[in-house]
Amino acid sequence: MSAVAEAAGVSRATVSRVFHGSTPVAESTRDAVFAASERLGYVPNVMARVLAARTSDIIGLLLRGPTNPAYGLLFGELQENVSRLGLQMVVVAPSRAEGANFERQALNRLLGLRVGGMFVATGVIRADMLEPFLDKVPVVIIGRPESHPRIYSVSYDEDDNAYQLADAVAGQGHRGVAVVTPAGGNSATEHRRALAMTARLREHGVRVHPVAAPTFGAQEEGAREVIELHRAGHVTAAMFPADLRVLAFMPYLREAGLRTPEDLSVTGCDGILPGIDMIGFTTVRIPVEQAAQRAAEVMKTLLDGSTEIRHERLHGTLLPGRTLGPPPR
Repeated sequence: MSAVAEAAGVSRATVSRVFHGSTPVAESTRDAVFAASERLGYVPNVMARVLAARTSDIIGLLLRGPTNPAYGLLFGELQENVSRLGLQMVVVAPSRAEGANFERQALNRLLGLRVGGMFVATGVIRADMLEPFLDKVPVVIIGRPESHPRIYSVSYDEDDNAYQLADAVAGQGHRGVAVVTPAGGNSATEHRRALAMTARLREHGVRVHPVAAPTFGAQEEGAREVIELHRAGHVTAAMFPADLRVLAFMPYLREAGLRTPEDLSVTGCDGILPGIDMIGFTTVRIPVEQAAQRAAEVMKTLLDGSTEIRHERLHGTLLPGRTLGPPPR
């Protein structure tokens, strides 16, 4: 750092401010420091600074499936909001095939990096798995509903999202509906959506045919069973707890020679897929941008010493698409 300061004609403290963003620095000074560091091949030692200060403005993010558009958008929005608040973020993301055990190991690695707090954006790892970390750093769960008394959560109101979709399906006159239901250990969010859809449909007097989807990461699971239920005359609509599951179902629908919604209505949930307005899925758009903003703001207050724990729930918006219509005559 001393060499960079000398080459840029500034103090070591100024170089530190440039790299760590603690206070504003003139643009010309910042450019001079960056140019000097590039010439000298200097990379700031973030961990050394954290160890010296015994505190950290680096937030760890455990992110489930960044290739999923909803999680990808959440990551981008979180990064923007964290930076706006003068914090930094490091991300650990498991592959599609890796489940709760990997995520627990990832949390340990984040703590090893001396992060000052942790965002958990996954429907796989349970609240009890987070308990060992709660005395060490503040944790904010993003996306999935949570009720743990020591964990702050900013979640989507998955019950209300499911109710909106179930009301729309029942309102079209469907009396037999398949609901694809993933295992809770694979996705707490999708499992909860499916259970809420089922409960609401039954309130409307609809016959529900749950379709199990027990395999982790298998988006197409249950597709053939839905087709068989339709062929047997049991269902005129199928509800999926995620848009990616609807997308994976479409080739099976086409292979069976069926059309949507003329033969079988389908609904999803998330509303984040690129071009979803062109695809025309009937779905609920979850408020990812709002969740990211609130989570970053909450984390900042926790780092500043707040002890308040709340469970915020954000409502989604129904997107009536072309895949839901009345049952065939």
